[in-house]
Amino acid sequence: MTLQNILGIVASIMSMLFIWPQVILVYRSNTVEGLSPIGALQGICGSTLWSVYGLSRGDAAVSGSNFLIVVAIALLARAMVKHGTLPAARLYSIMFGITAFAFVCVSVSPEVTGFLAFIVGASSVLPQTFTSAKSDDLSGVSLPTYVLLFFTAIAWFAYGLIAKDALVVLPNVIVIPCAVFIGTKIIRTRKANSLSLVDVAGN
Repeated sequence: MTLQNILGIVASIMSMLFIWPQVILVYRSNTVEGLSPIGALQGICGSTLWSVYGLSRGDAAVSGSNFLIVVAIALLARAMVKHGTLPAARLYSIMFGITAFAFVCVSVSPEVTGFLAFIVGASSVLPQTFTSAKSDDLSGVSLPTYVLLFFTAIAWFAYGLIAKDALVVLPNVIVIPCAVFIGTKIIRTRKANSLSLVDVAGN
C-alpha cells in the first residue's frame, strides 16, 4: 500500500468523524452559542453537492462520507432552530432546494456539480471563522471538532500534493488556517470566561 493510499484512507475516515464532537457538545450541553447558522446552511449545501456528485460517479467514499456530514450538520441546524438562531422555514427550504438542484445539476453536468461542490464546500468554514472572530462566547463550539478538522485538512492537503490534484489541495489552504484560528479563539475565550468566573467568585 502506497503513502497516497494510506493518506486517502485516513483523510476519508477523519472526514466522516470530525463533525460529530460538535453534535455531541450541542445536544449534551443544550447550547448553540457561537455557532454560525450561515455556516451550517452552507455546509449542508456543499456536502449535499459532493454527496450527489459522488453518487453520480459511483464513488461510495465521497457520497457516503458527505451524506454523514449532511446528517450531522442537519442535526446541528435543527438545534439552532430549537434555540431560535435559525428559522425552520429557511432550513427546510434550503435542504429541499439544494437536494433538488444537485440532482438536476448532476444530470446536466457532473463536472459543473463537482466544481460547485468545491467552491461551496471549500468556503463553508468562513462563516464560522467570522462568527468566532466577533464572538466572546464560543461555549457551543467544539474544540475537538476543530482539532480534528485541522488534521483532516492536513491529511487531504498531503494527499492532494502526492496525487498532484489542485482541487484537493486548494480547499485545505483555506480550511487549515481557519481551523487553527477557530481552535485558538475557543481556547482564549474559555480561559477568559474562566478568569471572569474566578474574579466574580473572589468578590
